[in-house]
Amino acid sequence: MKFAPTLLVLTVVLILAGCQQAPPPEQAMWKGTLELPGQKQLPFLVFLDLKQPAPSGYFLNGSEQTPIPEIDYHGDSLTFVFSEYGAAMRGIWKSGKLAGEFLRFRKDTVINKFEAVPVASIEKTPPSKASTEIPLVGKFQAYFMQKEGIDSSSQATFWAHGDSVYGTIVESSGDLGLMTGKQIGNSVVLSRFTGWQGQMVELKRVLNSWSGTLYYRIPPPVSFTLEPRATLIDELPAAKRPSMKDPRKPFMFSGTTVMGDTLSNLSPQFKGKVLILDIMGTWCHNCMDAAPLLQKLYSEFGNQGIEIVGLSFELGDDPVTARRNLLLYEERYGITFPVLFCGSTASTNVEGRVKSQVNKFPGYPTTLFVDRNGVVRHIHGGFNGPGTGEYFQAQINQYYDLVRSLLKEKKSSRVYPTVP
Repeated sequence: MKFAPTLLVLTVVLILAGCQQAPPPEQAMWKGTLELPGQKQLPFLVFLDLKQPAPSGYFLNGSEQTPIPEIDYHGDSLTFVFSEYGAAMRGIWKSGKLAGEFLRFRKDTVINKFEAVPVASIEKTPPSKASTEIPLVGKFQAYFMQKEGIDSSSQATFWAHGDSVYGTIVESSGDLGLMTGKQIGNSVVLSRFTGWQGQMVELKRVLNSWSGTLYYRIPPPVSFTLEPRATLIDELPAAKRPSMKDPRKPFMFSGTTVMGDTLSNLSPQFKGKVLILDIMGTWCHNCMDAAPLLQKLYSEFGNQGIEIVGLSFELGDDPVTARRNLLLYEERYGITFPVLFCGSTASTNVEGRVKSQVNKFPGYPTTLFVDRNGVVRHIHGGFNGPGTGEYFQAQINQYYDLVRSLLKEKKSSRVYPTVP
């Protein structure tokens, strides 16, 4: 059987056209899963606007939106870059699905597979009937089963709306971020994914307590139990609180701004000012939670004699990468106070710059409140984000009270020696 040349060409064109897949939607919510150790599937929601030349998007956890710093979209390839965290998601669009890998770049790169599909809208679960089971609601003491024994330094808070559960686990450095999930009978599964964070909690009620497992992107999972308590403790015991090794001396710091300027505690612009020094990192999610509050304080009290400085310790010591990360951080939160690159999180650097001056340094963020004389008056370890509910607001009130109190004080004639 013979085909006319025109018919043959038309047939080939139709075949090729049929092989070409439709591109992903320009604007859509996507529903996906990230594979965790033990073949656990961590659900996530992400909104993507793939319009060129500047694609954008954010991960959604409850009502929280975490922007994706950089999106690269070419052909059927889609990449999310989390430069501050040293990670990326690389996927290929095929057959109506985006599939690929989440990569966390370290000495030993960690890889988690993921899949995601666009959805017309977020499914709304109809209101459920009242459950006869006791809901996961209230404050709890957490007991984590570690190799060294039971760690009782964490707490948890949860609340419910219908069959939806919200809450977080609070550690000494801050909370794990708002997690969301469902309660079915006496079982609860909660999760969170932001690109920086990826964790899932499975809980089951046993008598008057809850027994659970916390899964991260990196093994191993951690078993724990929750016991009800009346309130959360919003301050560390005195024996564990950070303090200056020599209260008579100022906290010494120096670093480089994104513009290449070097600032230190001896810089003229800080003389006689109330100082808030935020020891942080652009990779730290608790530091991200603190950023909007610090900027708000600076906007409200900057003309009354307060200065705020971010002291950023990055995952690596490359100044070019650090400058890029600091710019992303400043743009994301509208930061107008100086943020200084202070080197990497390498133990020798942190020891020399921070731990040599501060006892019991709790990690990132740690915020120092300094009076007009250069004396550190209060050190706040960690930061409890919106996922902690009332404790988030109490922390905001504490910061405001500290600032107002220090601004009322006059600079004294006392002179504290500085260390070269």
